[in-house]
Amino acid sequence: MLKRIDASQVRIGMFVEVIEGLWQDPLLSKRRFPLRREIDAAKIRKCGTATVVINTTRGFDTNGLPGRDIEIDVKAARETIQKSVEVLEEVFGRLQVGDGITVDQVAPVISSVSKSLDQNPSVFMSVTRLKSKDEVTFLHSISVSALMILFSRHLALDEHTVQMLGTAGLLHDVGKIDIPLEVLNKEGRLDEDEMNLIRRHPEKGHTILSQQEEMPEIVLDVCLNHHERIDGKGYPHGLSGSQVSLHARIATICDVYDAITSVRPYKAPWSASDALKWMLGVEGHFDRRLLKKFALCLSIASVA
Repeated sequence: MLKRIDASQVRIGMFVEVIEGLWQDPLLSKRRFPLRREIDAAKIRKCGTATVVINTTRGFDTNGLPGRDIEIDVKAARETIQKSVEVLEEVFGRLQVGDGITVDQVAPVISSVSKSLDQNPSVFMSVTRLKSKDEVTFLHSISVSALMILFSRHLALDEHTVQMLGTAGLLHDVGKIDIPLEVLNKEGRLDEDEMNLIRRHPEKGHTILSQQEEMPEIVLDVCLNHHERIDGKGYPHGLSGSQVSLHARIATICDVYDAITSVRPYKAPWSASDALKWMLGVEGHFDRRLLKKFALCLSIASVA
């Protein structure tokens, strides 16, 4: 439902259809967009002459509540995730038998995930956290992709980079395609051979993706380096500090956050607050400045 409100009533979580009146900000000149950042909401509120048309079926109403039945969003999220899993199964299957893939083949997944995040990021991320034993790799990839899209938009990266980071999230664990499920889903500590098998997946994934036609550098970077650490104690190459790109730092945060907050067949999930508290307390693993921005992003999107 469309609703016309004063600029002073604008808040995070609304979906803006159009801003009427004297409005000159080129960054918010699009006619339709979800309002994700408080800095953007504040800009609109300061424009006292503007009237804003919001769509309460795609975002919050003035009472701070979604204007749509939550079950609609849950159903839509489940349908998006199921279709995305089917696409990833096909893509990973092709790679497993040595066939080629292109970025265009996963583009529909990125589009669907982006749309679901626009409608209700909290619901979408909640649904992806429920991972069955047979879908851990696929749903984890979709979750990481969604978090990377959400976070990179919060960081105001350009939309092409956002899409490439979403693609990188989908493909970051492609090196696990030959790792047995009993290793991926093992309860308890991995033995040395199993750990070595796991630690080889970034390089294996990078090798696989490097052989694909016109694979973007961002995707290759994230695949190879999403287990590197700021202190140089990560793998596969022990990169440290500025050697770890912004894209890989984003991926590391999103990858770990999803892993420890998801429902898995072999472990109970951590709460979002416990996960962020632990991540902020770990010395040297993450870019702390970026991690604090990630926590704010989740809070604004009501995902945490």
